[in-house]
Amino acid sequence: MVREGLAFATVGVYNHDVTPRTASDAPPSGFTEFDLATLKHFSAIQLAARRWRRSQLVREPFADFLVVWTAETVNADLPQLTIARFKRTGTYALTVGALVVATASTLDSILPVGRQPSRESAPAE
Repeated sequence: MVREGLAFATVGVYNHDVTPRTASDAPPSGFTEFDLATLKHFSAIQLAARRWRRSQLVREPFADFLVVWTAETVNADLPQLTIARFKRTGTYALTVGALVVATASTLDSILPVGRQPSRESAPAE
């Protein structure tokens, strides 16, 4: 049996997880200025080396994305590679196709390995 007004009398008791956040505990936003500079530089390297054919920055309410099309997917509707930062948690993610291949708390932890020098080219110890 439900009495009129009963639901409103308990609003503060059961909705602690849906109360709005204050500015002091606001979640991280999407890509930072440093992230954007890093992604711009990284994209330029990948495009110049012809590993990527096209990239685009996408800003959505829940995350920022860098979406990438490779030579194999240049005419496809969906990108081959996505680098994202979720605004609520600040988590970075790397996807290849529909597969999540890495998540981390920093951008450099998820950037594809192609950006780093190969071990074969390192001098022998």
